[in-house]
Amino acid sequence: MTKYKLDLQLLALLGITLLIWLLKDILFVYGLIIYLLIFAYLIYQKKPFSHFFVVILFSVMSMQSDTGSFKIDYCLTIIVFVLVVINNIKKKQIVVGKLLLPLVILLGYSFISIAWTPVKADGFHGLVAMLEGYLIYYLLTNAGFRINKDDLLTISKVATYIMLTLTLELFYIYYLHGFQATINRKQLINLGWGYSNLIAIVFVLLLPLALYKYLNKNKYYLGYFMLDIVNIFGLVLTMSRGAFLGVAISLGIFTVLYVRKRLLVKYGGILGMGIALGTFLLWLFQKPLFNKLISTFKTLFTSKEIFDDPNRSPLYKVAIKTFLDKPIFGNGLKSSKYLIYYHLDGRQNVHFHNFILQIAATLGVIGLIILSFLIVRWVKVLYKPKDTFVVCSALSIIGALTHQLLDSSFDLFYFGVFFYGIFAIVEIYRHYLSDDKVKFTNIPLKIKS
Repeated sequence: MTKYKLDLQLLALLGITLLIWLLKDILFVYGLIIYLLIFAYLIYQKKPFSHFFVVILFSVMSMQSDTGSFKIDYCLTIIVFVLVVINNIKKKQIVVGKLLLPLVILLGYSFISIAWTPVKADGFHGLVAMLEGYLIYYLLTNAGFRINKDDLLTISKVATYIMLTLTLELFYIYYLHGFQATINRKQLINLGWGYSNLIAIVFVLLLPLALYKYLNKNKYYLGYFMLDIVNIFGLVLTMSRGAFLGVAISLGIFTVLYVRKRLLVKYGGILGMGIALGTFLLWLFQKPLFNKLISTFKTLFTSKEIFDDPNRSPLYKVAIKTFLDKPIFGNGLKSSKYLIYYHLDGRQNVHFHNFILQIAATLGVIGLIILSFLIVRWVKVLYKPKDTFVVCSALSIIGALTHQLLDSSFDLFYFGVFFYGIFAIVEIYRHYLSDDKVKFTNIPLKIKS
């Protein structure tokens, strides 16, 4: 691969994604065909399945219309999943990662719980929402590609370009509605495929991975660093305090672990100048945005009401009450939509804005036990304190789960794609380390000829 080939490929994906997104009236099928043509090219070039996954990540941000929300990335995920299953059948074996068993158990119990969900359609929709991330985990762990240490820098660069795609979409939304109007009406931060609090999770999950490349002692990634400064500004534009808190915690841990004199000399001055210049320009040309950000960060770090914005306390109270009403089995998958509507006089929230309370109220003690089993496996995959890539991946998950204590996208649609994609990548990487105990288990398939 030439020096800039990766950048050109990622810029091409960025451009295609933005073009489809900007052409908001484009039919869903046309957008899907464009990505399928990219898939066809990858098949022709005999590229590993990792390339298909990168295309799926970009495709998440491609559709703006309501009819296309979540569908392109989901369709592409199913297509690649089928290809991987066919490959499993040919090889007569499947690969079992550390998370597969608890994910299957959680999915199975969620399906069973639909039997007592108040609105069955909500339950089935919740099941479909969960499934995409689980399919990603399975297809990546069974795709048969390797990840070595040289590939880790590539992963870090991919993270930067995916965030840049989202940042450019946010810039356009602010330009379209005007900075002051968008700041004052947070509901305007809606990209069609997700709105402010939900899209912010992409930054939370990818920023720590993007930082990995700056730990390289031999190279200076100035261009990427400038792009990541822009991406941090993109995060700020989401106006999601839960995301700010998640990133603050993950970056705070990163700073304590890795920021030393060498790193400060290489990047600290540029970061300081960038922040100072950006702050000055905001104060000079966009005072409403400047004042709003000051107020937001002041609330984030000083107010006792952060966990009650927007008006989360009633949601938490309903979650606790309904959990106590049916503590063992819960009220059924995605029963939260009905319960909130019923107990809060027609309020339209779908989830309880806290992933632990969400599972407690909908899946009960049994769901919490399964979640605990899953968390133990999470820790097992991500605990490798001397490996900087694994630590950066762990910080991504820590930041995301912090965010999900205040929000509602855990396990759903594209959140699951990024979330379980990170776990799968870490497992693949660790599987091929000779001195690592985290290994896949190969299970033969008994298929009659």
